[in-house]
Amino acid sequence: MEFQIVRLSSTDHALIQSLIDDYLTEAECPTAEHLSSALQDVRTYLYIAKNQQKIVAYCLVYTFPSIYSNHNMGYLYDIEVLQEFQQKGIGRAFIQQIKAQLTQDNVSELWLGTATDNTGGQALFSKTGAHKSNETFNDFTYELLNENTSNR
Repeated sequence: MEFQIVRLSSTDHALIQSLIDDYLTEAECPTAEHLSSALQDVRTYLYIAKNQQKIVAYCLVYTFPSIYSNHNMGYLYDIEVLQEFQQKGIGRAFIQQIKAQLTQDNVSELWLGTATDNTGGQALFSKTGAHKSNETFNDFTYELLNENTSNR
């Protein structure tokens, strides 16, 4: 299967809108203007995989200064691949592209988390050189802009 990995920029208006329309369909999804603005920040890395003209996957990474070294760190926030395009090398291509770009950008470490039952993702990360910690994490979220949030 052929696919193309593309890092989106703030001027990729049609691709940004297509990503929103096809993937970010939650009740509260970002506007194209918001994503375009986010992509003006060089610390935001948003990649897509296209098969012909269809977006079949995306990957989002953020970088930030480390307090542990004189480098930046990266956080792989999300990889989403359409079911019918999984196990086709897209995840591996994303990881290879991201590792190369982050190395060039002086990022010393890329961190990510995944669900304990995401065996496919865990296999991908191991095969592409990530080291699994022996820790188990729980996610917590503060809904800061939700009007129903109270200060307990």
